[in-house]
Amino acid sequence: MKLTAFEPQEVMLMGKACDGAWEILQAALLQPSADFEKSLRARMACRVLAAVEDGERDPDQLRAIALG
Repeated sequence: MKLTAFEPQEVMLMGKACDGAWEILQAALLQPSADFEKSLRARMACRVLAAVEDGERDPDQLRAIALG
């Protein structure tokens, strides 16, 4: 992974995309274990980071990318 500096608004965008994706998943999952939640959130964050590094800025698209 390359080192990239993000603007504050990009960091907020990534956080909102991951939070929105998590809300969708949380509604579909009964009660995930803490380990499963941590792992899933990390994978979602990696997907969003990679997409933003590639230039994606659309919040809906980033949320869809987070969901994989």
